[in-house]
Amino acid sequence: MLVISTKKFRTACALAMCAGMFVNATLQAADLATTIKSLVGTSSPKKGTTAVSVRGDDTVELVRLNSDKPLTPASNQKLLVTGAALRLLGSDFVFQTRLIREGDRLVAIGDGDPSFADPELLARMIYTDKDGKQQSGMSPEALLDLWVQAAKASGMTECAELVIDDRVFDRVDVHLGWPADQLNEHYCAPVCAITFHLNRLDLWAKPSDRGAEIFKIRPNNDFVTLVNQTKKSKAKKDDGLWIQREDAPNTFTIHGESKKVLEEPVSIALANPSRFFGQLLAERLVKGDITVKSVRLASAADPIFKGETIGPVIRTPLATVLTRCNVDSQNLYAECLLKRIGFHASGMPGTWMNGSDAIERCARERMGDTVNMTGLDVVDGSGLSKENRVSASILSAWMNDLVSDEKLGNLFTDTLAMGGESGTVKKRFRDLDSSKFSVHCKTGYINGVCALTGVVKCVNGRWATFSVICNGFEAGGVAKAKQLQESIVKATANYLDTLKPVGAVASPPAGEPSRERLGGG
Repeated sequence: MLVISTKKFRTACALAMCAGMFVNATLQAADLATTIKSLVGTSSPKKGTTAVSVRGDDTVELVRLNSDKPLTPASNQKLLVTGAALRLLGSDFVFQTRLIREGDRLVAIGDGDPSFADPELLARMIYTDKDGKQQSGMSPEALLDLWVQAAKASGMTECAELVIDDRVFDRVDVHLGWPADQLNEHYCAPVCAITFHLNRLDLWAKPSDRGAEIFKIRPNNDFVTLVNQTKKSKAKKDDGLWIQREDAPNTFTIHGESKKVLEEPVSIALANPSRFFGQLLAERLVKGDITVKSVRLASAADPIFKGETIGPVIRTPLATVLTRCNVDSQNLYAECLLKRIGFHASGMPGTWMNGSDAIERCARERMGDTVNMTGLDVVDGSGLSKENRVSASILSAWMNDLVSDEKLGNLFTDTLAMGGESGTVKKRFRDLDSSKFSVHCKTGYINGVCALTGVVKCVNGRWATFSVICNGFEAGGVAKAKQLQESIVKATANYLDTLKPVGAVASPPAGEPSRERLGGG
């Protein structure tokens, strides 16, 4: 009679079960790859290229379709920048913008913070005013007046020189790869180390006999020149206003018509935003009874300014900047992060070159030889430039590395838009069961490019990262690309739902003795 020890029998059962589970998981992964390949074959936008990469929580690439092909990522580029910022600057990093006094000189010192007087963040601000009353929401002018009040409290009545120290970045504030015909648009705002009010001008209009009249401007000031070229039309359709930035400093021409009072502003990117900020701060000081004799930008010859910090230091945690960048896809935020990374890595003023080099170096160090990195070429931070290149495989691996990080994973995931709930995907993924799955991701779109990269999580503890990039499709292909992306994410979610929960103990196959019946302890 053949006798098998209880210990050996249990071991044999366990090995058999593990082998069965491995084969089953392999078959399921193969099914997922087949499903997604079919979706891409039947539902991709006409013409162009579609690349797909899906990775399990064990980093294994489950789906590979053109996944090593270098493609233009559009705003998926922001994932490389925000992830590198978290890695290189650290989760505890805080931007600090401050005003110092050196005798009869005032110096505003920038730190590269893109959120300084961001109207979206100012609207959420809760603070106590000078009378001790709690207030909700703050104007950009009121924020600057906190510095003005502090200067007055220090005894200053005359400022011989106001210096704007923006030397953390270089002064090349517009990228050569950005669309030349869109540089007036707020999403192409120039990049500088003291970003104020997103480096844009907001104007509100109402109807008038001639076509439209501007009734409010932000930031409010007396030095901007507005040329009204609006014209009343007989058309019932409201074609709206558009603004042209002129070559003359701080001069803007208003065109079009307003058939109703605008609740939301028309925005335009400022030229030379550091100088604009200097003029604006000087004007607030003068209105606060402090004479300003001259205003200038800091020069390379200036030493590091030292003096007494007056007024509040404007502090912004890195997590706030990352969230605004990823959830709301703020281009200016991404560019400031890239240049701030460049300054951090090189000790020199941040540039697109040293920032891009630092991000590429970080990605290669994190992923090493496990991913084909030849397809990575970081050109800017926002993805506005069509010269950026990255593969779907690199993006899914980059996301996998971040999401799996015990210290940074949850923090980074929280900076992403959530399907059906927030940001650029608030109205997407509505047909995915939110009681079982969540999708945290970043969208990307420029002409001919539609991309989606992120992580889908299942309540069983399983998750997978994905990247779907469509390039070079015909006009009108965006809707089809988005539908394909959502179908791929849904298929991935369904695959995760078939896996054993994290930490679950597998039951013995039917008909085999249980541990208890074998008498094991």
